[in-house]
Amino acid sequence: MKQVFTDLKCELDQTIPLDEKQAHHLFDVLRTKENETIRLISNGEVYLAKPQKKPFVFVFEREQIEPRLVDVTLCTALIKSDKFEWMLQKAAELGVSRIVPFVSRYSIIQLDDKKAIKKMDRWNAILEAACKQCNRSDLVELMPITTIDALQEYKSRCNLVAYEKENEPSKHLANYLSKNPSSVTCVIGPEGGFSSEEIDQLSELGFARCSLGNQILRAETASIYVLCCVEYQTHLENKEVD
Repeated sequence: MKQVFTDLKCELDQTIPLDEKQAHHLFDVLRTKENETIRLISNGEVYLAKPQKKPFVFVFEREQIEPRLVDVTLCTALIKSDKFEWMLQKAAELGVSRIVPFVSRYSIIQLDDKKAIKKMDRWNAILEAACKQCNRSDLVELMPITTIDALQEYKSRCNLVAYEKENEPSKHLANYLSKNPSSVTCVIGPEGGFSSEEIDQLSELGFARCSLGNQILRAETASIYVLCCVEYQTHLENKEVD
């Protein structure tokens, strides 16, 4: 079903106008016909609506949605632009709740304030498009670019940092997820990995070092691996989140 994200307040049995960009996408790009049922997502709530004459839609029903079983925050170091954007798209499809970009010592990409603002706009657009494509009923939160010190603001019930030199079997990601935490924050490093000082810093902040297996993964692959593991663990039979 086609869907549109809007900031407009929706009320049942009301006709509301979409803004120019939303209307163009719905009526012109998607070629939606009048009275075809669509999903309208407003402030985390999902409604069913029927397009009328452009740019109007008629809201006729509220749809109940299942809450996410696990809230996942990915703190990802800045990496090459094309790889980062690919990761954003796939992470949105795999159900990430929020993404926190941060600058690491070995980050190839370093952004000044103007470039950062432009990148944030582009990244938000990529995330929104991915959420539309996969029929998510919520948008991914993209937090401002930050530093390692500030990552403690995004801690959850289970806080991890993926570290390629961590090889103890007991510290594999799967072992942490087997406890079925209701929320997970995982820190992923850049192409060049973390410095030993950064790993120590993250440990002091309360992020446990975890292994993603014997292979050394690309930065963008590591993010997707984490999300796939969370998705798998969440849907194992007879499991309840903590």
